[in-house]
Amino acid sequence: MKKKRGLIIALVMIFVVLALSLTACNGWFANNSNPTRYYIDIKEVEDPQIASIVVNNTIASCVRIIAEYKSGSTSASSGFIITEDGYVLTNRHCVVRYSTTGSDTPMFDSDKPMSAKYSVVFADNKEYSASLVAFSSSADLAVLKINTLNIPLISSGTKFQALVFETEQELYYGERVYTIGNPENIGLILTELTIASPAIRLNKNDTHDTVILDGNINHGNSGGPLFNAYSRICGIVYARIDGSNKDAYGLGCAISADVIIDFLDSIKNADINYKTTPVNTGSGEAA
Repeated sequence: MKKKRGLIIALVMIFVVLALSLTACNGWFANNSNPTRYYIDIKEVEDPQIASIVVNNTIASCVRIIAEYKSGSTSASSGFIITEDGYVLTNRHCVVRYSTTGSDTPMFDSDKPMSAKYSVVFADNKEYSASLVAFSSSADLAVLKINTLNIPLISSGTKFQALVFETEQELYYGERVYTIGNPENIGLILTELTIASPAIRLNKNDTHDTVILDGNINHGNSGGPLFNAYSRICGIVYARIDGSNKDAYGLGCAISADVIIDFLDSIKNADINYKTTPVNTGSGEAA
């Protein structure tokens, strides 16, 4: 009788353990089942799974940017949504060309950029026209605004999914980071990278430090967001160190989130309510 009672107790305990395990897997004790959350316990996740979580959290906010200039030339690059009403961040050199030179570098300080038609294309191939709002030559940053007029679904209240800027965590050597961009205009591609240096002043005339990335950055990745393991924006990719000009291969460059936020706060002709981690910055909106 005692043996039978002991067996029953053991079976009940096993059932309780299994039930608790299934409950934990289903998300009662783990708040990571919702793909819109930006907080995950990366200690419990292997690297390939982190990449998958980052993509699921952010892919709806990453875009290809196509610029068709008055001169007849076209460029394709990357960008990402920073507000629910459709502001898009990218690099200045991706969306600005000058008639005097045909490039993103003006001949004179008084040169004005040539007019262009901008298209923003999402991962699901939905395409919207956009307008250039502001840019900074020194920071190599630019903001576009998706034209929502005469688009019934958007004007009736539909919002874009805005990414969140990291303001609580410093980048460090060896940190694994991710970018989603449009290399060679083939579509949105995930690239895993490593922080080779969190801050280097590449040129004496630079106004800010550059984040050096160890990984595969290609033409068209410029303007793409740089994510940490928590799916937050920690920078923006803007260049690769070209082996044809320098003895370096497989190295890319990014602008850190604090430089981006300084640029956004400097824009006076637009109300850009970007989101940050709980520490609020400037006109940013806490996530």
